[in-house]
Amino acid sequence: MDFFEHQEQARRKSGLLVFYFILAVVGIIVSIYAVVVAVAFFGGDQKGPLDFWQPELFVGAAIGTGGIILLGSGYKTLQLSAGGSAVAKELGGRKLDVNTTDFHERRLLNVVEEMAIASGVPVPEVYVMDDESSINAFAAGKSTSDAVIGVTRGCMKLLTRDELQGVIAHEFSHILNGDMRLNMRLIGLLFGILFIAMIGQMLLRGAANGARYSRSKESGGGALAGLAIGLAVMLIGYVGLFFGKLIKAAVSRQREFLADASAVQFTRNPEGIAGALKKIGGLSHGSRIGNAMAEEASHLFFGNAMRTNLMATHPPLAQRIKRLMPSWDGKFSPSQLPAITPGEEENRREQRGGGSRANVSEAAAAASAMTSGLAGSGDDEVLELTEDEAFASLERVHPEQIDYGQRLHAGFPDHWLAAAHSESGAQALLFALLLAQDDQLRGRELSHLREATDEQTYLTAIRLHREIAGLHSSAKLALVDLSIPSLRHLSTEEYERFRDLIRHLMASDRQIDLFEFTLQKVIRRHLDVYYGYQNPLRIRHRKIDALQEDAAVLLSTLARLGHRDDGEAAQEAFRQGASQVEGHTYATLAPVAADQCTLERIEQALDRFAEATPLVKRRLVHACGKSVMADNRVTSDEAELIRAIADAIGAPIPPFVKTGTVGAAA
Repeated sequence: MDFFEHQEQARRKSGLLVFYFILAVVGIIVSIYAVVVAVAFFGGDQKGPLDFWQPELFVGAAIGTGGIILLGSGYKTLQLSAGGSAVAKELGGRKLDVNTTDFHERRLLNVVEEMAIASGVPVPEVYVMDDESSINAFAAGKSTSDAVIGVTRGCMKLLTRDELQGVIAHEFSHILNGDMRLNMRLIGLLFGILFIAMIGQMLLRGAANGARYSRSKESGGGALAGLAIGLAVMLIGYVGLFFGKLIKAAVSRQREFLADASAVQFTRNPEGIAGALKKIGGLSHGSRIGNAMAEEASHLFFGNAMRTNLMATHPPLAQRIKRLMPSWDGKFSPSQLPAITPGEEENRREQRGGGSRANVSEAAAAASAMTSGLAGSGDDEVLELTEDEAFASLERVHPEQIDYGQRLHAGFPDHWLAAAHSESGAQALLFALLLAQDDQLRGRELSHLREATDEQTYLTAIRLHREIAGLHSSAKLALVDLSIPSLRHLSTEEYERFRDLIRHLMASDRQIDLFEFTLQKVIRRHLDVYYGYQNPLRIRHRKIDALQEDAAVLLSTLARLGHRDDGEAAQEAFRQGASQVEGHTYATLAPVAADQCTLERIEQALDRFAEATPLVKRRLVHACGKSVMADNRVTSDEAELIRAIADAIGAPIPPFVKTGTVGAAA
């Protein structure tokens, strides 16, 4: 099963979650109404049989209870609107300094950055829960644009690199599968039910204080009625929480098995993630989280965060390990803090990004080799792939891509990474990637850049341009993904200036090349939404029928790009791609003339596909892959454009590499 299928399942479960939530709210309203009627009957002077149906009272109870639940859910949802960082901070997380020299912190950051490069997504921010000595981790966020990875101190220090990589691969699976958005919505919705229990507690305390200081019989009776109502509301709230836990368990358990399997698929190392699970079983406090928000966020974690296994959000440890390692002997691995101190060579290796750093010229050559012949825009080098290998790259992260991410990350010189890790350096890095190769045009661009930015950014951009101008596009995109977290820390005014400069550099030669187009899409998706220049997209298209003309524009552009001088081959490439889109309406898709495939029309097509369901997006990505593989090879331009299309529609794909495990199960 691929990521698109997982994302579609998460989207459907999100709708089911809302349905269950509505049922729970209805149940709570009816229960509170029954309590109010009972208190009114037994506490008043009413005579005769109980009249249970009192419409005015029911409407009042429904409005009051529903309003409180919606208020609580709305408050929590608004609180989490900042994305994964809001959850990480509430859980007591400390954001890691990307320039840290601490061995364990540096190793954790390296693993996360390597995994991000391999997955083709921006690097998530990393948080450490310093007060938690257990072994646990989580991924949180609404999308890949605001995702964070959080780990406990025990996870960071007790695990080997392979075990830590297995845990991080598990969390990246949740990011790529679309689980994070579902989990964030679950926190917001269930807080509304929790709010009812909190109201009950407040009523109970208030009534108890009233009863303590009451002197008259009447006031004492009122206090007792208040006690009864407060106790009943609190109990009803906790009954609602009980069903909330059932919902969390139903949503989370199977997806934990899937994330475990995906982690093994990513790393081809079941012993890594299984070793982490065995260490949890051998630790006295296992994966428990002491933070007060642990109950609300229990379904986010790698392991069971609560003391009790009753209605646990995670399958039993032994069951998870057995699925990963059927021959496991049932014995857990003992582990305790402090961890073994790393050796000098191991520490040096992590400080240098998991491998020996190359000099600039060596890094450029290594980056070129690692991208398997995928050079920058306009280069004729190609990657020979079978169709199965191409589709494997489109749908899943494979061990070869993890290896690619590790080696590419290790090949970048220290000052490239230092630039990506700072606000000024990240801006300079992207400016450097966009500076023209033509000396005269670049001179004009630099003059404008010097006037519009500070001296340090200007000089850094000049130096970096000399070093990275010849890099392959895949390596350039990796540097962009490394820079995104730093660019999110710009002030609104700084980002507006940065955005204007990027647009100026792209427009300076009055044409947009493929890398500029790709970068434009990356900035728009991952930064413009973050800074409020673009609203988050909603699902509007559940079938591809309404998007066939848009698909024709994109496939026509892709087919011509791969076969500039061969019209017949371009037509065949289009036909191959169209066969994936048309389905039951085969032969209705026709190529779009070149003069109709304008930049404006291409952007319109991408925007419409961005509002489609994951399975509709998958059909487009498959169609692009089928078109490209009509000649059993992928040129650098084709690979760059497919990644631009995928990222623009919210379906980022890993870099193209030759895979040794084609068609492996998720």
